[in-house]
Amino acid sequence: MGAKKKRLVRILFGLILLWIIIHLIYVTIDGLSDYKGSADIAVVLGNRVDADSSLSPVLEGRVDKALLLYRQGRVRRIMVSGGKGMKAGKVPEGMAMKRYLIQQGVPADRIIEDNDGENTYLTAVDFKKVNGSLHCPSVIVVSTFYHITRCKYIFRKLGIQHVHSASSDVFYANDLVGLLREFPALYKYMLMY
Repeated sequence: MGAKKKRLVRILFGLILLWIIIHLIYVTIDGLSDYKGSADIAVVLGNRVDADSSLSPVLEGRVDKALLLYRQGRVRRIMVSGGKGMKAGKVPEGMAMKRYLIQQGVPADRIIEDNDGENTYLTAVDFKKVNGSLHCPSVIVVSTFYHITRCKYIFRKLGIQHVHSASSDVFYANDLVGLLREFPALYKYMLMY
């Protein structure tokens, strides 16, 4: 490879690296900038439920954030959305989150359970369906900070206009992996949906 081609490859690599860094900084700032106002509903995006049907620490952090919003009177309802899980006999994510919220004193009629939210897109689709009868024009999506930008993107893409966010107050070393994963995930959503 000639010197000119090597230089071009280095420049291209540098530009891609710069793009990734700027993207990760933006996603981090966006994800950590919690909305300070109120909305009609909080939508919690799922994560792993343990074998004993308890919420994983990551999921518990998300649900606790929605619980805080509810207790502060900033949302009237909470939608808990996640998948059914792969293993037979395992409690679906939505059901586990609802049980947790009820144990924390949230009335069952204030919680909408969705067990078909296998991914961010399907959660947004399910919210849009439910929202037809709920008439909740404003929503706060609740997830881990690195997931917030993609959540807001897909909710808005599906026509939900007043989308805000609040992120979990729990952080883990593994969040760096999630943050890096969000780089291709967001662009995948932009291309697919």
